Amino acid sequence: MARFSFSPFTTDAIPLAAARRAATANGAAVVRVIAGSILLEVQPSRIAVVAAVMSGWKYSAERKTARAPERTPLQRAKLAAKER
Repeated sequence: MARFSFSPFTTDAIPLAAARRAATANGAAVVRVIAGSILLEVQPSRIAVVAAVMSGWKYSAERKTARAPERTPLQRAKLAAKER
């Protein structure tokens, strides 16, 4: 499943509670609601259906990824010393 961020782009957008109900009724899972925006997890093939029922809302794919920081040589040496 992919994550998509929905936010209202017009003043006549359907209310937040109604948008959440419409999204979940069409197979999306609500991950988080922040400041009037909704983060949904939905199959990419179903996103067009979900977007169609949420009139007045625009969406974009979430592209945020998390990377583990590279360990420095000193950190690697300390870690190796602990494991001994």
